[in-house]
Amino acid sequence: MPKISLCDRCNYYAHSKFLVCAVHPSGLDSNYCPDFDSSELWSLENPDHYKDQQLENMFWHPIFTGRCPVCDYEFSRLQPPPINWYCEECECEERDWDMD
Repeated sequence: MPKISLCDRCNYYAHSKFLVCAVHPSGLDSNYCPDFDSSELWSLENPDHYKDQQLENMFWHPIFTGRCPVCDYEFSRLQPPPINWYCEECECEERDWDMD
């Protein structure tokens, strides 16, 4: 009795060559599992939009540009802010940046 396509996304899936799951160790006879319990998704099935977002961050985030995205103030490249980016020129903080 093999595993079905839902097994990989189930909380009971054993991740083993020898057992299919904790509830049905040898698998199922049908393509439906009455005990299916969806596990939390760790990543989206199609995460392509993240690549675009990462590229967009490179165009405006001070860690890459060295400049404030609001007033274009140049940060010191020798001592970048340890936690939060705070612009001394326009007094804006990272949470104030609206780049949408």
